[in-house]
Amino acid sequence: MRKQLRSALGIAVATVVGLTGCKSLEVANPNAPNFGTAFSDPGALTGLVVGGFRNWINTRESHDGSLVLHTMADSYTASWNNFNIRFYSSQGAECPQRCGWDNTPTSTFRFEIETLWYGYNAPLSQAYDVLNAIRNLGAVIEDEDETKKWEALAVMLQGMSLSGLALNFDRAFVFDETDDLSTIDKIKQLEFADRAVVRDAAIEKFNSAVTLLQAGPQFTTPSALTGVVNGPTYTSAQLIKIIRTMQAELLAHYPRNAAENAAVNWDQVSTFAAQGMSSGTPHGFEFYQDRTILISGDKDWGNQSTTVQIDTRLAKLITTNHQDPWPAPDGNPPPISPDARVGDGSWGPEDDILFSGTTAATANAGTDFAYHPFIFFQAARGLYHFGELSHIRYSYAASPGYGLPGEDGTGVVPLYSPAVNDLLWAEALLRKPAQNKAQAAQLINNTRVGRGHLTPLTGAESVADMLTAVQYEQEIEMLGLGAMPFYNRRRIDGLWPMSPRQMPVPARDLAQIQVEFYSFGGPGNPAGLAPGTGGLTARPMNVRDKWKELFARAKTEARRSNRH
Repeated sequence: MRKQLRSALGIAVATVVGLTGCKSLEVANPNAPNFGTAFSDPGALTGLVVGGFRNWINTRESHDGSLVLHTMADSYTASWNNFNIRFYSSQGAECPQRCGWDNTPTSTFRFEIETLWYGYNAPLSQAYDVLNAIRNLGAVIEDEDETKKWEALAVMLQGMSLSGLALNFDRAFVFDETDDLSTIDKIKQLEFADRAVVRDAAIEKFNSAVTLLQAGPQFTTPSALTGVVNGPTYTSAQLIKIIRTMQAELLAHYPRNAAENAAVNWDQVSTFAAQGMSSGTPHGFEFYQDRTILISGDKDWGNQSTTVQIDTRLAKLITTNHQDPWPAPDGNPPPISPDARVGDGSWGPEDDILFSGTTAATANAGTDFAYHPFIFFQAARGLYHFGELSHIRYSYAASPGYGLPGEDGTGVVPLYSPAVNDLLWAEALLRKPAQNKAQAAQLINNTRVGRGHLTPLTGAESVADMLTAVQYEQEIEMLGLGAMPFYNRRRIDGLWPMSPRQMPVPARDLAQIQVEFYSFGGPGNPAGLAPGTGGLTARPMNVRDKWKELFARAKTEARRSNRH
């Protein structure tokens, strides 16, 4: 389907939305801003880039996006319906196996689709405005070197945004400053691009950003890019390594099923990862969570020990004595595991932290998981939601009162870790035609031995056994990092039957051009991949409607901290 449409948040209003914490910018007509006036202040341009990075961070780590996808991957579990967790992770309730995306314009279950669609289109639009000003209108930010710095960051932001769209949606818009979007009629000439085209465009933008970073002046990013306060900073060289890891992730996590996974260019994944964040001096990509402007939804709720638990699918994998499904009526006992990240399940300075039956930490306490025998979920919503293990690796990022005493829910949290790069690199070395099992073993052992204290691999193991070891490490090391667990399970056919494998364009946008709604997953689309149509019609929304809904949604999200 190639239809013309302008995402209401993707281009028209992102110019204003992205200026959080920056100098004011008045745009009389948000559909056709006067760039010569609007961007005469360099602070407006840098503000767009800063706002774009923050929008991307909040989208990638969102409650509605990554947290829900975690539960659909059976990595986290919860019976609450905040953010529609229960609806999209239930079995045999509203749907026989799993529900498909409810992509109708008035549905209360549509927000997960819209969160990721508008959330990734917004920074793409912000990058467009900045690069249009610099490359087409001759805008200068202080001097030539400073301008090149912000130009490189804007191109990197283009790659990040397109990557997010390619990983989640079946199609999206691909546009940049070479497109003339100065009028509504010209904007309407935009056409949907297939997800593979979006993926390739993201790779191209990432490569362009690397070229700019290598050729331009060396710099260190402003802390505002990754935090309102205390934001981590990165050098140009570190940004290049971050980009290479993002490219490896995009190629490896793009497949919607095992057949597509087998067709991945694993040589290219290996090449990208070899230049990624774990090469040379390892470093991560992190931001400062202040809980007002920047927040990690998956780490916030995912580490609330009485709110979200580890699904028994994963608990069975990382212990030797937990069962899947949950064994009624007595449940699972304290864990037994050779993995130091699990340990004996003890946690905290004293017994019964959060009144959930925990045992004070012993010398064998795990670093990532704890045992909570008191389950707060409702049995009527399905015993399959039950589980006794919780994720505590990022407990400091959980809402105040849900972590350890003294933890206030703020701090530096990771978007990517060096381990993510190691494991993508190791997998590529095992899957590409010219395998390198010895090097793959070393990369796997960095966490397998370094954090898990498990028996090291030697490289003499079979490829199948080594891939199993990679997947085991990915289950633990990618937990709580965006929607990686979902992408990882999706590409090996590890999702529950009828689970949607990707998202459709939101019905709100389809309604604007009177296109038939479609979706993925559920009883009518059990493979979760080919689009199914609903044959519905709806009144098109105008820009004013979109603005009202956007700000109403923002206010609602600010208050959504209570379970229900």
